[in-house]
Amino acid sequence: MDRIDAMRLFLRVADAGSFSRAAADLSIGQPTVSRRIQDLEHQLGAELFHRTTRALSLTEAGQRFYGRAQDILAEYEEAEAEARGLDQEPVGMLRISAPHSFAKLVITPAVASFLDKYPHVRMDLMTDDTYTDLVTEGVDLAFRLGELTDSALMAKRLFVAYRGIWAAPSYVEKYGAPDCPDSLKDHQGLVFRQSLQGQQWVLKHSETGEERRIMMDGRFRGSSGDSLLQAAVDGLGIFIGPDWLVCSHVTAGDLVRVMPDWRGADLPLSVVWTGGKLRGKARLFVEHMQDAFSQLENVGR
Repeated sequence: MDRIDAMRLFLRVADAGSFSRAAADLSIGQPTVSRRIQDLEHQLGAELFHRTTRALSLTEAGQRFYGRAQDILAEYEEAEAEARGLDQEPVGMLRISAPHSFAKLVITPAVASFLDKYPHVRMDLMTDDTYTDLVTEGVDLAFRLGELTDSALMAKRLFVAYRGIWAAPSYVEKYGAPDCPDSLKDHQGLVFRQSLQGQQWVLKHSETGEERRIMMDGRFRGSSGDSLLQAAVDGLGIFIGPDWLVCSHVTAGDLVRVMPDWRGADLPLSVVWTGGKLRGKARLFVEHMQDAFSQLENVGR
């Protein structure tokens, strides 16, 4: 088995997390897969997997080799495609991870046009509001909201979403609308269930740049943007949300902006990947999504 095939097999085993599952996917025997991985480890002079009776996981050397093998295979496939005149015809599986609400409202509506454009690509979209381990899950791209912490991942900021302060017309009619940060203490805040003490809202004045920090709480807490959005639409309280999350509800009249001189902290969106340059299917999908981002309606500005 040549080294390109060996790297492909290694990536398949790492993504599957099992010799037997990788063997089943490839329709070959498990002993053959195990022997070929052992041959690769012998060639490299390093153990790539921790093997136990219950689990298979990458060693530190395996994690490093995983990222480099992805880059090498991507370069090889690009070179092969260019030689065949197929550089605009990507093939194979593209695995993506994204927060649930963002995936539902922004990414999923753009998937069909991408797959129509590249008919030889398949897509596996994982939605999770926690950070996915890209190596363990075999993820090519992960979209992440908020400021990124330092890590070994490569990253590119795609855009920064404006976050307004919103309430349902029914809530405003019943309780009135706050007109300044101090008046928020008299209102129900719709907050993430991060702690028993509620959630600190960082507010910024649109013109002066003045910043205020207000501790908010209310009768309803949620673990996702979707749940807080629905609670706001149902008149349960006041909600801070980005343009892409509230857009359709503002257009439909389900939400109105309150405290228009103030807004929540801006919400960056970045894409991260394991290493090297962004290439192939992953690069094409990011470019495709940037076109979709440019069409997002900034309803709060």
